[in-house]
Amino acid sequence: MADKSDSMVIAPPKGTANPFATADPQAADVVVPWTVPGGLVDGGELVILAIKPSMWRPFFESAACLVASVGLAITLTLLATPLPGLSVALSAQVVLLIGFGRLGWAIIRWVPSWYMLTNRRIIEISGIRRPQVATTPLIQVRNTYVNASGIERMTGTGTITYVSTDPQREPRHWQMIASPIEVHAEIRRAIENAIDAAGG
Repeated sequence: MADKSDSMVIAPPKGTANPFATADPQAADVVVPWTVPGGLVDGGELVILAIKPSMWRPFFESAACLVASVGLAITLTLLATPLPGLSVALSAQVVLLIGFGRLGWAIIRWVPSWYMLTNRRIIEISGIRRPQVATTPLIQVRNTYVNASGIERMTGTGTITYVSTDPQREPRHWQMIASPIEVHAEIRRAIENAIDAAGG
């Protein structure tokens, strides 16, 4: 299974009913993310996995901007060349603020991002103000595989790609997942079970 630090499941506040939890008594101990849209999981659907992309993702998404802002701030300071209308110190601070602001935005985008696997579907959730949900029935998944970029190999993460039987639908990706081999095995097992249940 995925590493706990990157595959946490958020429980609702104590004393608050979770409107997203499945009503199936066999799944009474399953907790689904508090941030998922209401009605996403129905009464007969079991949540197998609810994981997040690695926390490394926002840092690497912002890396180029962070490095550029730090480099520019150092250059402005060493050359004593301020931005128009600002002092050298304030210019460096403004440039650094842009870089760290980009990191903050990436973290904000990371917070509502979830990858979910149920006994019926693969689900991706994203979006800050309005959740965007992409779902694929397990019986419509034609192929899955795992790969890892250089950055992912450095952080022990990987990307799981799955391809639908619909030729006009683009492959979907679970990016920067901790323990991708184990997670991929869980997805393959769920697909095989769904196909068996459908009599395929």
